[in-house]
Amino acid sequence: MLRLILIVIVGIFFAVGVLAIALYHFLGLKGLILFPFVILAVLWVAVRLIKSLVKKFALSLFGRKARALHGATMTVHSIRAIPEPPKSESEPDDEENENEDPPSLGYGAACEKKDENAEPQADETPVAKSIGKTDRKDYVELDVTIAPKPASCNSFTFWEPTEFILASEKIRSLADLEEKSVGDVHSVEIWDGSAFGEGDSDKYSGEQRLKIVFEVKPGSKSGWLCYYNEPIGQIDLPVGTIEV
Repeated sequence: MLRLILIVIVGIFFAVGVLAIALYHFLGLKGLILFPFVILAVLWVAVRLIKSLVKKFALSLFGRKARALHGATMTVHSIRAIPEPPKSESEPDDEENENEDPPSLGYGAACEKKDENAEPQADETPVAKSIGKTDRKDYVELDVTIAPKPASCNSFTFWEPTEFILASEKIRSLADLEEKSVGDVHSVEIWDGSAFGEGDSDKYSGEQRLKIVFEVKPGSKSGWLCYYNEPIGQIDLPVGTIEV
């Protein structure tokens, strides 16, 4: 690995030297003046190219994982809107943090503290108070059985229930998910034959019955259940618990 890094560094210096000599040979002193600008342009192109290659490589990895549910079918047992699930003990309670008084900053800071009974100021208009409500979500509980297609020996067989996504329409590529996603997994429970509960693993193979709670954009009426870029099936979403 160290030898490879040294080879790359030597190659870069060699290429820079050749470029400088070529510019001086064809343009003279003007070429030396242009040299730093040419280097910056080459670096900009190289960075864009590297980012593109990294993105394509990451998408290819997710695409390979998605093969585990290529051709899978789903059976919806029930779907219903539910209130926001209670937060786990590990999640911070934002409301409690907001209600807590800030630490004392001295006499000057205490003098600047607003009176709780004072009239609202100009920046506390209804518009200002509504800020923060745009991140509200509906919650949908889906009871579904996922049945993967029998896989060949060379394909992926394990899949992760927490990686499901609800899309607004049937997607064709992973690049569509960012703009077409309408719901993400909040929590997953696995059917053990008699009841739902926490699974003993993050990855499963074969047919599984799941109870998935999705965080859904308010107003969404339908969604495609997708595993990365593999669409499983379309479901009608119930009316949310939040007024839109």
